[in-house]
Amino acid sequence: MTAPLLLAALLAQAGLVEDLYSHRLLFDERGRPLVPIGMMQNAARVVVVGEHGLLVTAGEAPPVEVTPGVPLVVERVSGTAAVVRPLWVIETLEAEARQQKRAAADVWAGRGLAAQILDVGGVYGVKGTVVDNRAALVVLPSVGDRLDDKTARALAAVGARESTVEALDALPSVQLRVLGATAAFVRVVGKDGRPVLVKEVEHGVGYADHGFADRLLRGELLVVPDKGGRVAVVNLVDEDAVVAGVLPSEMFASAPLEALKAQAVTARGELFAKIGRRHLADPFQVCSEQHCQVYKGVSAEHPRATQAADETRGELAFVGERLVESVYSACCGGHTEAADVVWDRPPQSALAGRADVPFADPASRPWLAPDVEASALAARARHDRKAPPVPIDLRTDAAVEALLAAPKDATWCGRSSFNQKGDVYRWTRRFTRVELDAAFADLGVGEVRRLAVEERGPGGRLRALVIEGNKGRGRVLRELPVRKRLANLRSGLFVIDEERDAAGALLAVTLRGAGFGHGSGMCQQGAIGMAEGGADYRAILRHYYVGAAVKRVF
Repeated sequence: MTAPLLLAALLAQAGLVEDLYSHRLLFDERGRPLVPIGMMQNAARVVVVGEHGLLVTAGEAPPVEVTPGVPLVVERVSGTAAVVRPLWVIETLEAEARQQKRAAADVWAGRGLAAQILDVGGVYGVKGTVVDNRAALVVLPSVGDRLDDKTARALAAVGARESTVEALDALPSVQLRVLGATAAFVRVVGKDGRPVLVKEVEHGVGYADHGFADRLLRGELLVVPDKGGRVAVVNLVDEDAVVAGVLPSEMFASAPLEALKAQAVTARGELFAKIGRRHLADPFQVCSEQHCQVYKGVSAEHPRATQAADETRGELAFVGERLVESVYSACCGGHTEAADVVWDRPPQSALAGRADVPFADPASRPWLAPDVEASALAARARHDRKAPPVPIDLRTDAAVEALLAAPKDATWCGRSSFNQKGDVYRWTRRFTRVELDAAFADLGVGEVRRLAVEERGPGGRLRALVIEGNKGRGRVLRELPVRKRLANLRSGLFVIDEERDAAGALLAVTLRGAGFGHGSGMCQQGAIGMAEGGADYRAILRHYYVGAAVKRVF
């Protein structure tokens, strides 16, 4: 892995801040992508140490060397916030649907809503392959952090589920003090391309692991204004270094190499699917947190993960000419879920959801060794004798019950040797009526009398949970909001058992469920199970991203 070039070959000195906020894809002199990753925001002081020394450029001044081991301190003197316009996204048009964006805006206008169009993402021609992640967002302007009541009612009437983005109308600025001078930005690289240490990087904001840790980072550091007029630290780094740094945080480094290689391609795909579509008002393309992908730099790298990144360098998964949005979760529990069930987005053929079983489709098993094939068929025979077949569609409670009753070796994620302990594959959670009342208190339903899954996706995850109480009826849409309300449930794939007293009053419910995470895309435990069964990474990706083919793009 090499460090990116330092000076104007990549980012014009005078326009560095403008270039970062433009969200254009950057390439090194070999035509390989460089990724600006947000490592710090809202800071007033940044400390960087280079074990072998630093090269520091303050604004447009010439580079200055800093002695090995001596901390470089960059402090904020003053700053001006960006002008940011909050927008509510009410519809997302992907791929060919983008061509209908004007018609979509007219439909919303007919509903009395003055919708606008915001184009995001980009299209890049790289070595004869087109990487296209463009989308058109149908948006409404927002006043403050909420929509007015009339607009909110109009959206609710048509079942629209809004989210927010920010549009940048004017750039921020900052004055930084460094090495006895002031500058609008600072650039730092390690002497001879060595990694540099950034002290006290905040991480895990909003999560249980929130804290501060030092980060050893490759590439170049850019200290620039964030949108609030304070200080951001951006790591400009080769995409293969990003993938190598992400992998150990997303999959066991001791997992089979073919599973790690599948994870490397999916991590790279997730990276390029997000470029130009997130952090639209920030000076970076992706962040280093769970919001994008957890990136800890050199300190998180592992030789086996780095090998997986190197052996899949430049590879992405496509269905036809469209880049796969290669989402993944820890454990699907035996069946992946359609992405449009998990998130408010149009259906995607690659993310349609499928049974995670070795014997689902004989044509998909040409890579199985004879002994593994025999094992799969024997498992099928045992399964057929002991329980109903693993269903290929889980839209009913009965089908979910059949999945829960299936033997563990009937599914790839159940077979994974990394999935033999804990409550990831199958789990139960019990909630008393008092706990349920508290979980849904804001819905105004009163004392909870009944919970019911209103509708399921093909992978069994709920589309909506209905809550009936003594004061009314409420609904919570999609699996993540339900999981959060119910003490961070493992997944949205569950059935409900009730406990009632002699008079029929609800005492408690027990949820019996499967899997860990949203369940869409690649099942990480299933990928391990497939690799242990003889599959290579291309077969793993073809299984989880239906019809996908891997191409080397750069």
